[in-house]
Amino acid sequence: MKSMTIIDDEFSFGGFTSGNEGIWTRNAPTDAPTDDYISLSERLRVPLTHIIRPYQASGDKVEIVGTEHGGMGVIKDNVLKKVDGIVTAEKGIALSVLAADCVPIYLIDKKAAVIGLLHCGWRSAAGSLLHNAVQRMKELGAVPAEIQVITGPHICPDCYEVGEDVRQAYAEVFTEKQLEKIFVIRNHKLYLDLSEAVRLKASSEGITDENISVINCCTCHDNSLYSYRRGDRGRQNAAFIIMKA
Repeated sequence: MKSMTIIDDEFSFGGFTSGNEGIWTRNAPTDAPTDDYISLSERLRVPLTHIIRPYQASGDKVEIVGTEHGGMGVIKDNVLKKVDGIVTAEKGIALSVLAADCVPIYLIDKKAAVIGLLHCGWRSAAGSLLHNAVQRMKELGAVPAEIQVITGPHICPDCYEVGEDVRQAYAEVFTEKQLEKIFVIRNHKLYLDLSEAVRLKASSEGITDENISVINCCTCHDNSLYSYRRGDRGRQNAAFIIMKA
């Protein structure tokens, strides 16, 4: 098991963990919560009814959540289907997403008291996920210049080999100069830097460079974390964030 604290200040607490078993998903909506979510509940000192997990789809959909969504994806069925980002202005609500190489993106606006959490794979990094999250946060009073963006542990560009089809998809969104920063060619193979793609997307939303940071931890390199690319199946890591009361 590996657990990392991503942020811990007077405003919020966020982390990333493999859990004890890496099993966060139940087989059926009526099943009991997994042991890993029970442990996370104890660690955060919040009931399972205050933790939310969307049913992710590697897309661009972001929803505003609150107390009425509590426990969804954890102890009961979920209306948050095909959702890869959730934001809230409510304290005591723990947001969570699962990842096993994709980027968890933590979003924080302390002045507006709004937080968000995204599950961002290569499609979402080239798509509108971050834009939609910023728009949702703005609905709650957030201002892009005040939003802090933290990219959590994910597969690094040394490990993330991709095909030319991925580069072509990115070429429809990014400039040639930006593509040179996002992709690396090594030994005639193409590698993708997800955190750089996220940084460029964040900058385009008016988020300042000083408010963008990267946790330099590769899920594929680190054997104490789960990695789909390394061969882990059915086991994932969880990212979480909560505003302090």
